[in-house]
Amino acid sequence: MKQDLKAALLTAIVYPGAGHFSLKKHLIGAIFAGVSTVFLILTFQDIFAIAQCTANEIVHGKIPMSVTAILKAAQQPSDACAKLAEYKYVPLMIIIWVLSMIDAYRLGRKVLPTKNKPIN
Repeated sequence: MKQDLKAALLTAIVYPGAGHFSLKKHLIGAIFAGVSTVFLILTFQDIFAIAQCTANEIVHGKIPMSVTAILKAAQQPSDACAKLAEYKYVPLMIIIWVLSMIDAYRLGRKVLPTKNKPIN
């Protein structure tokens, strides 16, 4: 498999920066992976805030203790909990992922293919 395609696929399937690591571009790979990880952590914080808000509503009796009511509250959170669900970091995370794929492909095109060396 060509280096450019391999790097782009690693980045697309595994994680942003994975293709850079395969190309031995560790610094830029670490930057893409680090930025993506920060956005992922911030997104999980939003998700956990919504879950905590919903759990508080269950504890305070605003949501009945039945499976159907809890599932409905999870699918359609109340207005107070929905304000926490902005998911403002998801588009940024997708942009970083796409930029990482493009950059890995670009850098893979610059890398000369490794030639088979004869075994002595």
